[in-house]
This record gives sequence, C-alpha cells and structure tokens, in this order.
Amino acid sequence: MNRDSAHLILALIAGMILLPVSQFRAQEQQKPKQQKPPAQVLEQQQEEYTEEEYDAYEKSVNEPDLDKRPAMLLAFIDKYPKSKLMSYIVTAYQTLMYEYSKNQKYDKLEPLAEKWLKYHPDELQTIGYVAESAQKLGHDQKYLDYAMKIYAQKPTASLAYHIGQAYQKVGDQAKYLEWTERLFTYPEFAGDFGLRMMFVDKYAKEKNFAKAAEYAQLTLKALEVAKKPDTIPEGNWRRDVTSARRYSNFFIGMNYYEKKRWADAIKSLQAATKAEKFAEGYYYMGHCQWKLERIDEAMVAFAKAVMLKGEVASQAKKYLEEIYKGLHNNTTIGIDKIYNKAEKELAEISAEVIR
Repeated sequence: MNRDSAHLILALIAGMILLPVSQFRAQEQQKPKQQKPPAQVLEQQQEEYTEEEYDAYEKSVNEPDLDKRPAMLLAFIDKYPKSKLMSYIVTAYQTLMYEYSKNQKYDKLEPLAEKWLKYHPDELQTIGYVAESAQKLGHDQKYLDYAMKIYAQKPTASLAYHIGQAYQKVGDQAKYLEWTERLFTYPEFAGDFGLRMMFVDKYAKEKNFAKAAEYAQLTLKALEVAKKPDTIPEGNWRRDVTSARRYSNFFIGMNYYEKKRWADAIKSLQAATKAEKFAEGYYYMGHCQWKLERIDEAMVAFAKAVMLKGEVASQAKKYLEEIYKGLHNNTTIGIDKIYNKAEKELAEISAEVIR
C-alpha cells in the first residue's frame, strides 16, 4: 500500500468520533447522611464509652482544619476500634471524601480514600474515589489498578473505554487494543465504525489482509447502524462514513486479490470506488479483470487509475499501454479512446454520487 493511502487511512482514523462516553465518576456516589449522637442516646450510652473517648470523638469530627481532620478520625479508629461511636466516625470520614469529590479536590481526595481503604479494602465507592482522582490527576497506572477492581464487580462500556485509554497512555498497546476490541460487545459502541477502522489500519500496515478484511467487515456492519452525533457537522460525518466504506471495501477486495479470487475482488473494489473514486481501487481492479481476460474493462480501469494520479499512475499507464500495444500492432495510436471512455465513466460516477 502506498504512502498516500496510509496517510488517508490515518486521517480517517483521526477524524473518527467515538460515541459519547460519560467521564468516569465514583460508582454509586452518594452523600453520606450526617449523624450526630442525640443527647438522650449519649445519656443512655454514657457507660459504654469513657469521657476521654467521647472527647476524642468530638475533637475529631469538629476539627475545623479539614487537612487535620482525617488523621484525627483515623487515630480515633485505631485507638477505639470497637467504639459505639464508630458509625459517626465513619460517616464523618465518608462525608469528607464526598465533599472533596464534589468540589473536585482530587489531590486531597486520592490520599484520603487510599488511607480509608486500609480499613475498608472492599468498599466500592471508596475504590471509585481513588480511581476518579487518579484519572483526573494523570496517575494512569494507579487509575488502572483501581478501575480494574471496579470493572470486576460492575463492568460497563464507559469504564471499559476509559481503561483502554489508560492503557494507551501508559504505553501498553496490546492491552489498549484488547480493551478497545472489548467495546465491540457493548450496544453503546455498535455503530462506532472508527474503533473497527483502527484495527483495519493496524493489520493493513502489517500486510495481514485477512485480518484487515475481517475488521473491515465489522466496520461495514457498524456503518449500517451508525448515527451521526449531534456535535458533528453533517459534511464531516458524510466524509468519515464515505472514507470508512471506501477503505473497508478496498481491504476486503485486497484480501480476495491476495487469494486470487479475482471476481470477488472486483466486486469489493467496485464497492470501494463507488464510495469514493481513487487510483489504487481501479489499479487492482484492472489487474483482476486482466486475469479474467476481461481486457477492455481492464484497460479502462487502468486508464482511470492514470487519470486519478497518485503513486500507482505510472504503473497503471505501463500496463494499459502494454495491453493496448498487444492488440494494436505494438502501437498506442487510438489509445485516447480508452481514456475518453474512462473519463466518461468517472464523470457518470460523480454525477450519481451527487444525485
């Protein structure tokens, strides 16, 4: 595949717009209900804890310096692990985490939540706080560690997407592709042809046309249900859809070409060039028609490749003239008729697209 095609594919991938995905937030985040022991309860329970214990409780929950309050609450837990006041201490700490999350103070929330997990390692909401903070702070590996714990219990499309993005940030391309492909199983991404095209591009660059064609088929299926996001201009959307359809059919055709299934290759290449006229599509179509001894069609296809220019144009011209000379006493006199026919057909395709 020539450099122009590679660049076009990359441009296509860059232009794809993923389905909207909500930014990751702590799972099931709710503000803890503030609790304070009523006076009568304190009177009834006064024999259940010491005055020193209650003083420590009051000082910790009422500490005005929020940076000091978490350490005081944790100190209370360490000193009075079986205290009857523990539920109020828990609520006070959870409220702090909630407020930090609400006010987006992630630099404070992250260490706060991590310390709490030492006491409550399986508390999903707190795991969510750490993941949320790590993501916002760019602590990608930490985000992955905690996001994976959440996904194990509550797998969602949004979380799978963000896990994949985090793997890409840390440079783990294999995991990034694995998690991106996992999105194919979610209805939310059924029409996201850009994700499928990424795999088409990957395998096309590796000259693995069988795998490229496999994902190209998935791309075409996604195009059938794809819906334009409201944020994308109509013109840009049509361009992206056209390019995806062009390249998907092209690489399906190239897979058939590699397998010498000439007739099947022609059908796919015709679908590709119908979506968008491009030299390579006609160039390989010409070769397939030549192999099937459809000589007149092959010459017109090569002429189209010449007229559309690009890196294959010179080779297309060479094959066109070679075939033509073999039929006309080793001369190119009258070859203009082939170019005129090619030009007419290209114009008809353009008119049909406009209609």
